[in-house]
Amino acid sequence: MATTETVIFDALQELLEAEFKEFKWHLSNSGTQDSIPRGKLENTNRHELATLMVQQYKVSDARKIAVRTLCKIKLNELADQLKGQLPEVSEEVSAEGGASSGAAAANASTAGVKVTINSSGGTVKAPVIHGGVFNGPMNFS
Repeated sequence: MATTETVIFDALQELLEAEFKEFKWHLSNSGTQDSIPRGKLENTNRHELATLMVQQYKVSDARKIAVRTLCKIKLNELADQLKGQLPEVSEEVSAEGGASSGAAAANASTAGVKVTINSSGGTVKAPVIHGGVFNGPMNFS
């Protein structure tokens, strides 16, 4: 199965030079905090841009942003092809039962999600929230 970076690169290969420049313009002018600075995009080639997008937006959002940007430059057919080449990122964490406060330890592991709960606290490692710091009670449903 192709990686997100490879699939984005393949889509970028289909762009004419003017379309590629417009694609980069939209990435730097999205009006959000996660826009890629113009200086990083100025001299990037297609390989570098695919890598930069995955680094900037992470794998879970890079494809969505690439599809959205292709639609903005009116390349809907290419956007649809890109959409079809990678599955939707759908992370669902479902709690089967629960751990009471008196539980000594409980471990669960499904599809890239690791949950460790013991009487003194617990950790959840999942692609969507890994690396975050959360204080206080949390509920997953």
